[in-house]
Amino acid sequence: MNQSSQPRSDAAVLAASIAAEEVRKSNLILEAQLLREQAHTDEAAAKFAEAARIEEGLALHYGAQEQLEKANLHRYSALSLWAQAGNFYQAIALGDELLASANLIERLRQRVQSYVQTLRLRRARWQEELEIEFAA
Repeated sequence: MNQSSQPRSDAAVLAASIAAEEVRKSNLILEAQLLREQAHTDEAAAKFAEAARIEEGLALHYGAQEQLEKANLHRYSALSLWAQAGNFYQAIALGDELLASANLIERLRQRVQSYVQTLRLRRARWQEELEIEFAA
């Protein structure tokens, strides 16, 4: 029996699946960026949201493998993607979860804190604008 006809191990299949998800996520982000540049904001938001869900799945995978630093990087990426999709609530909630994590490296903790603070400020401004616009 030659090597190419031997069944792949579960670990190899899982690794290939994870790699495929990484590629799919990257492609979605590129598509979303192009759509955003072309002012197709709703379509871009949908792609960013889909990529965020993939990042969350990758974070769960790496967390289960006890690759916590890698898991946290994927969670941070998901946070950013949710924000780009326009879902500030989800982005901030994910940021708060990350900040509550004891295993978050200091450099990433600072980036998350800054990002979440910026999102909270922008959300507050957006809410004020909506109140003014719809109160009139």
